[in-house]
Amino acid sequence: MGVPEARRVAFTNPRGQKLAGLFVDAGSEDVVILCHGYAATKDGFHLPAIAEALALQAGTSSLRFDFAGNGESEGQFSFGGYYREVEDLHAAVGFVRRELHKHVAAVVGHSKGGNVVLLYGSVYPHEVPLIINVAGRGVMARGIQERFGADIQDRLATAGAVEQSVKADGGRVIKYMLTKEAVDERMKMDMFAEATKIKAEVLTVHGSADRVIPIEDGRAWDAHIPRHRLIEVEGADHNFRAAPEHKQQVVEAIVAKVVEAAGRRRSGVVEGVADRQA
Repeated sequence: MGVPEARRVAFTNPRGQKLAGLFVDAGSEDVVILCHGYAATKDGFHLPAIAEALALQAGTSSLRFDFAGNGESEGQFSFGGYYREVEDLHAAVGFVRRELHKHVAAVVGHSKGGNVVLLYGSVYPHEVPLIINVAGRGVMARGIQERFGADIQDRLATAGAVEQSVKADGGRVIKYMLTKEAVDERMKMDMFAEATKIKAEVLTVHGSADRVIPIEDGRAWDAHIPRHRLIEVEGADHNFRAAPEHKQQVVEAIVAKVVEAAGRRRSGVVEGVADRQA
């Protein structure tokens, strides 16, 4: 049996923006929602490979979509906006339930998408039973100066906003205005405090050689998330591309966890999270 064709879908977020998605229908009741990272798209990272493996190895459908301002979705690209993306994800969960009439078995996110799925579990603690965080950031104050320069906060304090550019998926360069408000939001975020509110089971997959978000962030979740497990992929970088086996390992870890959680749910062993209407 081949991979089911990805069907284009669209739904609207609470701000009235149309979000573009791809639904891979494996004929299952369960759907896994896949979330991309910063300046990425629904076809970035290894999301297509994860969708294919879920369909072929687990018989599980998936939905992946572009957050507002990214890829084919409406909106303007911006730095930050974590809680806006949480609401985009909430719209995706609602679309799966109300339009596709299916059960959201898990939400998966890479990098910034990892933060979004964790925040989703904090804001909506009873909505999904499984969260998979791939290389999400724990210490939010890190990475700002590394990306924008040591003087970025001084520049923003003076100007309020500065023009920046970022290379997106496919090599496209996006120009945008980095605002003091966006950086302040990021600097003030306490991901570990938010993580204590999560009721869902959480799997973190993190590369031991990640130089963008260090493995220490991945290890720190254990102290804050009640039902958490970490898989360290030895030698893997932030995008799991340093060696071919790293991609395989992250894909296999995600699929195995989805299968395990589904098996427990079907056997009646479910802890704490019911599927509710978004």
